Amino acid sequence: MLGHLSFFVLGALTVHGERGEIALGGNRQRILLTMLLIEANRVVGVERLIDAIWGEAPPSSARSQIRICVSGLRRLLTKARAAASIETHPSGGYQLRVSQDAVDLYHFENLVARARTEAREAPSEAVALQLQEALGLWRGPIGAGLDSALLETVALKYHEDRHAAIECRFELELQLGQHRQVLGELARCVAQHPFRETLCAQLMLALHRSGRTAEALALYRDTSRRFTEELGIEPGARLRELEQLILGGEAGQEPLVGLLRREPIRPAAPCPETAAASDLTPEDRIALLEEELAALREEHARSLRGLSGRA
Repeated sequence: MLGHLSFFVLGALTVHGERGEIALGGNRQRILLTMLLIEANRVVGVERLIDAIWGEAPPSSARSQIRICVSGLRRLLTKARAAASIETHPSGGYQLRVSQDAVDLYHFENLVARARTEAREAPSEAVALQLQEALGLWRGPIGAGLDSALLETVALKYHEDRHAAIECRFELELQLGQHRQVLGELARCVAQHPFRETLCAQLMLALHRSGRTAEALALYRDTSRRFTEELGIEPGARLRELEQLILGGEAGQEPLVGLLRREPIRPAAPCPETAAASDLTPEDRIALLEEELAALREEHARSLRGLSGRA
């Protein structure tokens, strides 16, 4: 199934050529290649690569060290007859030329996109298996074992796409009446990511449909208390409405939140409070942004812990 893949970034970076696995160099070379793979067939500027490797304190020789890393990677790819090449762009950046079919990240995204399309037309177990195949490509966090703040930030988007695919898979399986089969895995996911409202709603629905309504309502109360005590907010409308549907006995087999019709999640728009805060001082706006960033980093840390536990 994976014989056509050559580049694996969904976990610790590994590369394969016609002559087997390629022995890569140290942290710098691996960060550089990971950045080029994430931006496959697009130009990545030298300054961005420098930032990924050294952050805010690059050495004066950073540009020459980048050239050395690129030269070393070119030799490795050529020697192993890997189906890729690194081109120097006139602007000074670098571009990894590679078929997207050879990179597990893009194979994952293509499988998920195809599954969404097929699920909209005819939800089936075959589509659920396709989503499982896509999720099975993840061996751990992107950039696992690499020390790069920029790479960690870049990877956030793809980790969020993975979460969206997990939620889509659960929704599809709930539509297919497989609520009992997914209970255990859903419970584990909610334990790892207790602030993901969609997962909590899906677990509530699976419990209710399995004849465990009291546990579904208890989950809502625990989730509501956690949101209030740790985030200072109430659960979203989705959870509140589902609680009322369960109390009224109206939570049937209809789609839960329409996730199968969504595109992969992209960086979120500013929250209404932030968007409407044009009358705040610059210091207040910065404080709000810092709070949002802290929340994103905390969720990302939970994602990494969950992925590491599965790897």
